[in-house]
Formats: sequence, C-alpha cells, structure tokens
Amino acid sequence: SIWAIPTIIILRCLNNLVLIRIGTISSDRIGHFVPDASIRWAEIQEKMKNHIDLFWLPKSTCNSQWETMVRRNFNVSWLFYYLYKWNRLLPGGEKNNIPHNKTRFRDTSGLISKTGAKLEFLSDEENKAKNWMKKIGWKEGDPFVCLLVRDSSFLNSENKQGEWNHHNYRDSYIETYMPAIKWLADQGIWVFRMGKIMGTPLSTNHSHIIDYAFNNEKSDFLDVWLFAKCTLCISTGTGPDTISQIFQRPILMLNYIPIRGMWTWCDTTTYPKHLFNINSNKEISLEEQLNRYPFSFSQDYQKAKIRIVDLTEEEILEAVAEKWSMLEGTWIPQAGDHERQSEFWRQLKTCKEYKCGVYNSPAFSKQFGYIHPKARLGYSFLRRSPEFLEKKYTS
Repeated sequence: SIWAIPTIIILRCLNNLVLIRIGTISSDRIGHFVPDASIRWAEIQEKMKNHIDLFWLPKSTCNSQWETMVRRNFNVSWLFYYLYKWNRLLPGGEKNNIPHNKTRFRDTSGLISKTGAKLEFLSDEENKAKNWMKKIGWKEGDPFVCLLVRDSSFLNSENKQGEWNHHNYRDSYIETYMPAIKWLADQGIWVFRMGKIMGTPLSTNHSHIIDYAFNNEKSDFLDVWLFAKCTLCISTGTGPDTISQIFQRPILMLNYIPIRGMWTWCDTTTYPKHLFNINSNKEISLEEQLNRYPFSFSQDYQKAKIRIVDLTEEEILEAVAEKWSMLEGTWIPQAGDHERQSEFWRQLKTCKEYKCGVYNSPAFSKQFGYIHPKARLGYSFLRRSPEFLEKKYTS
C-alpha cells in the first residue's frame, strides 16, 4: 500500500491524457487463457491506441508456452496485482479497471477474424517445432491434423475428490474415430491425437498416426504449436482447440453439444450428437434444443428423459471426408443442402436467452454474435437427420 496507493492516484490523474488500466487474464484453463488473451490483444490492435493496459498473472498458469507468449507481448508483472487490488478498493477506480470475465472465450464481435491479430512464435520456436516434426518423419509442407476427443481423464486427474460427471455428456469414444483417422493417414495426412491426459491409447501402428497424448516428448510448447499450425483441427470442444480458433485454422467439431454453444465466429463445421426423446424414441429438433432443452449438465438430460447418442463411425468418417473435400475445394453440394443450411441459421437466430429457468428476449447477438463466412452445421448431418429442422415446439 505504501507505493501502490500513491501510484493509483497518479494513474487516475493521467486519465485525460492516457488511460492506464489494470487487470488480469484468465489462466486456469487453456480454453480461457488463450481466447481471453487473444481477444484482448485484438482489441488493443483495433481500437485502444490511447490505452496502456497492465496485467498480472497468477503464479501458476495452465500452459507455460502460452504464458511466455503473453508475457512478451503484454505488460505483465506480479507487482501490478497490488495496483489492481488497491484500484478496486479505493472508490472511483472503475475507469482504470479492466473488467474480468472468467468465461470470455466467445469472440462474438469477430475481432480475431476481422483483425487477424495473434501472438506470434519466434523464429527459434518455429525451428524447434519443425525439427521435432522432421524427427518423426514429417516433411515441411505435409498436411497434418490435430485430433482432440474429450474424455473425463484430465478433469478427474486434477481433482480426484471432485465430481465431474455433470459434463460426461460431452465425452466420446476414441475408437469410433479410428476409421476416419486411418482414412486421413492412408492419404498421406499426418494425424496427431492430442490431449494432456487421456484414458485410452490408439491401437494402430500406422506411420502417419502419432498418439501424441501418450508421447514422452509432448510439452506445453508443442501443444500450442501443433494446434496453431495444423491444417485442420478436429475436436469435440474441450479447450485446447481454442488455439486453432485463435490462429484461424479450420475446425471440425464432432459430437458437439449443446448446440447453443456452437462456435459461429470462426471457420468451424459442427456435427452435434443426436438427442432422442426416450418415451417417443424420436429425435429432438433444433427448435426444442434451443428453446425447451437448453441443458448444460448430464443430469438435466437424464431428468428430461433425453437419450444422447454419439455419431457413428460412418457418420464421423463422412464428416471428416466432407470437411477435407471443402479444404481441397472439391466438395460438391447435393440437392437441398443450401436450403437446409439456411433454415438451420434461421432457427438458430430465434434462440432466446435462458437463465435460471426463464426465457428472455432473443439472445443470438449475445450468445453467438458474429457469423464467420465459413461457419456451418454439417451438410451430411442435416441430410441424415430430417427431423432435426422440423418445427415441434410451441412456447
């Protein structure tokens, strides 16, 4: 307080000349740390030229490489914590406070896509990563895919006493991805199975399939570089995939629910899990999912008697082949594809905000916001699930 309080007074006196703000960046989860820092960086490049932002980070962060990249681009010091603390304690400090939103990972304004702003790797970091890739047989220019299939192993390992089964509905079985993985590898595309702590190793010896999650040389550095540089990120939506989002890599979301959480602000093709009414055994429509069953916990689906069905091996393979053909520019639409896609977006834009059991005004702009030109729901999913777009629910 001896030095922090006078410093705060001086900073506030300078507000008319230059606005100096103090805050922190969420760093406990990679899915928060990466987008929070990147959106702030894009804001600084876009419209905050007359600002000086000072940040403090906790002594322990979730990824050392991303912390390094943040520290060399932002004004970061643990001393700023004391300025942050006293600015909040002393009345009148709102203007000098950087609002902290722990779940700030949705780029609803599309700043990253619009500005292209991102934290860059140094040349020696690039060389270090490429040398490791070449050691396993990769040649510069070879396409490679990062595959991240969520299971509960990581969260369970963090807190063995905790109960994480409320998000089990987001888990998938890596075995169902094997036909798609082999399809990619057989075409000469490298596949890196990602994950900090995963439950089941891959059962394959294919030279182009790297079970990086069980590799002794994996590191925070390679985690970030691989997701940042991949030709395609295939994920179920679990945190590290935000690195690919920030570096504007194409993303394929498989078995992704709830649909209300769909990423619309980046190049993402989404294939959700199927939801069925247990009593009628009929598929639950998009309209129902948005405005009747906006669930985020496993027990909510159970209470509502909703059966969650993963995509089959065939559906996953079809989705991967479809996305890859789009990347290569060889995809050909089938009859009704564009009409079904337009109807999907029309219904999604009617989404209402759901909070504490109450539906309020349309929430599309708040929940989704910016729509990237290449954001879409999977065409083959819409073909296979005609009931998905049927109007069934009346509020």
